[in-house]
Amino acid sequence: DLHMLEGLRDLLGEKFTQLVETYNSDCEQRLSNAGKAIAVREFSVINHEAHGVKGSSRNIGANGLAKLCGELESKAKAEDDANIEQLFSAIEQEFAAVKQKLNNLL
Repeated sequence: DLHMLEGLRDLLGEKFTQLVETYNSDCEQRLSNAGKAIAVREFSVINHEAHGVKGSSRNIGANGLAKLCGELESKAKAEDDANIEQLFSAIEQEFAAVKQKLNNLL
């Protein structure tokens, strides 16, 4: 949601850069943890990390990424690993796109 991001940028001023950098590094770490957990089917870790990325993404208007993370969170809660790698790949691709859009706003 670019309109929301532009509003945040106007509201936060120079702190917007810090917000973007924190979001990017937090999500990168959480996605790394989730990827490792998917490899060994640690569903509680997958759930925790997906939930964290979902919430952070909603807060900055990355609604598509938040939706995908919600799907991963639901799969982890149900311990359903069907197509989980494909879903995670879609999440990684969406995060890369979100990160690029955020960095373009800096």
